[in-house]
Amino acid sequence: MTHIPIAIVGGGMTGLATARKLPPASYQIFEKSRGPGGRLASKRIEQQRADIGAQFFTVRDPRFQALVELAHSAGAVQPWKPRMGTFQSSIPVDSPDTQRRFVGAPYMNALGRFLSQSVRIESQTRIDTIRRDGSGFILTTTAGTEYSAEQVLVTTPVDQMADLLAQFEIAPIVTQFTMEPTWTTVVSSGQQLTTRMREPIDACFGGDHDVFDFISVERSKPGRDSDLIVVQASPEWSKVHLERESDWVAQTIATELTNTFGIAAEPVLAHRWRYARPTDPKMTTQKGIYQVDTGLWIAGDYLAGGRVEGAYLAGFEAAERLS
Repeated sequence: MTHIPIAIVGGGMTGLATARKLPPASYQIFEKSRGPGGRLASKRIEQQRADIGAQFFTVRDPRFQALVELAHSAGAVQPWKPRMGTFQSSIPVDSPDTQRRFVGAPYMNALGRFLSQSVRIESQTRIDTIRRDGSGFILTTTAGTEYSAEQVLVTTPVDQMADLLAQFEIAPIVTQFTMEPTWTTVVSSGQQLTTRMREPIDACFGGDHDVFDFISVERSKPGRDSDLIVVQASPEWSKVHLERESDWVAQTIATELTNTFGIAAEPVLAHRWRYARPTDPKMTTQKGIYQVDTGLWIAGDYLAGGRVEGAYLAGFEAAERLS
């Protein structure tokens, strides 16, 4: 059985941020997907790609600012200056603001790849169970491989965390911190999105619209030549249609986009995020981390108010507790 001083479950933003601050030989990340980054995700669609997870991120904390500057100097992050809109009475209107926004370059998953450089990560490895073993822990993968660890950090979304840690006392967290789903749909359209006053926009918040939560025109992001538009459905709409077939969702969203903006929109794909964001972003723990048991911690953006920055800072804090 392989022994690991610190086992990190989840190779998203929080897990990667934690690993970057720990001594290289002290940890191992286990990530169920092929690539790191979690919801910093993009997907290849024939000769194009689209961001299907987080559409952008903002910066408030100087610790995250330092990372963004480092990633920008490496070409992995670029500022995004979209012409913004929002919905009022379900009608798109112009909504300019001064918020500084950033995106991964060339796509959002570039930030995850940048963070994963030189970290120890075992991809396509799903941890199935975690159990106490004396003063430490035994982690078992779905393939039946076992690892022993002195400390464990679980950075998965709260619902997945609850399944992993079912034998531990996690009720206080599970009942307080829940996550909402989002259907993300990609459509193809060569036409410009405009407001009711025919003002061109590159992105649009959902406002009071029943279906839309955020819309992003891929070609408005730096270095992208694409006719793809990404539509994130509202949590309420996503909950109602969570178990629908993806083809139905893609067609329904494309039709709604056509009816709303008067553009031709062809459905390309729909991706279901069951655990997209915290139900209540104002609910936080101290610094985005929570100790479940001696040597057992959980951390993530759902404990830190959501946002990409929150996920990073939760990992930053986790590293200090684990080191």
